Amino acid sequence: MYIVAFGASGQVGRHFVVQAARRGHQVLAVVRAPVNYDLSPEQGPRVRQRLGDVQDGAFVSEAVRGADVVWSGLGLKRKSGHPWAALASPPDLASQATGHILVAMSAHGVRRLAAISTAGAAEAHGKMNLLMRILVAMSNVGAGYRDLARMEVLLRQSDREWIAVRPTRLTDGPATGRVRVLPGGEFAINASIPRADVAGYMLDQIERPHFDLQLPTITVT
Repeated sequence: MYIVAFGASGQVGRHFVVQAARRGHQVLAVVRAPVNYDLSPEQGPRVRQRLGDVQDGAFVSEAVRGADVVWSGLGLKRKSGHPWAALASPPDLASQATGHILVAMSAHGVRRLAAISTAGAAEAHGKMNLLMRILVAMSNVGAGYRDLARMEVLLRQSDREWIAVRPTRLTDGPATGRVRVLPGGEFAINASIPRADVAGYMLDQIERPHFDLQLPTITVT
């Protein structure tokens, strides 16, 4: 399968590209210039890299051409891990790029899109605990939630087959293989999932003839 991966240099994206190559897929790893993203020897000849701006519709269209499926790990970045840190990316990065991706997919006949959202996004806001709702409302963490909510609206309005995976708090470490989908999207305050497990779950979905769900909330703990 030929997968075009946007956000390939991100913390989930790096896991996704490596795992996809291990499984025998061909991957175009799309990264934002001038991000320094070195292809690891483990990825080998199955992975190619393309630098460009995901806010440039013409670039996105050219990148998407010929794909069997598109994967997106795009999301807002802050200048530090502090919740009130200034944004290091435009506040509509994921939603604007997803709009370009969907237009490109329609133009080139690409049917399937798998994207990362977040647990508690959009209509699932009430599933978050009170402390997290306050943090989202008062800090720059909320900018990311609002951007992903706009992204989900675009997906719902599209005629493509899509999945927007909503992971709980992301952690580092190896994949556990114990991913579970939370019924109703309810999740505990301490719920978390390794980024490697998110990548693996999304690859599992991509390899199915059809996605199981459109908005699964996933966790390990």
